[in-house]
Amino acid sequence: MTLPAMSPAEAARVQRHHDRLMAALRERDRAALSSAKQEVLEDAFGRPTPGAAPSPALRRALRDLSWRMAGLLLPRGRLG
Repeated sequence: MTLPAMSPAEAARVQRHHDRLMAALRERDRAALSSAKQEVLEDAFGRPTPGAAPSPALRRALRDLSWRMAGLLLPRGRLG
């Protein structure tokens, strides 16, 4: 079974989440990384907005991103 492709708006939504995660890692900003992770989880597993249910392809992409981001960690101490 093949899922239909995401719309351009849905692909942009996933890309924005990815970009925020990567920016937080580059900046070594623990708070921003935590916030970005939480937003992905809410978008992937939260209640859909009435009248704007996400497509199966978008839900799958967000869930895949949530699994990939689970391993993204920044050390607690100061870095060199």
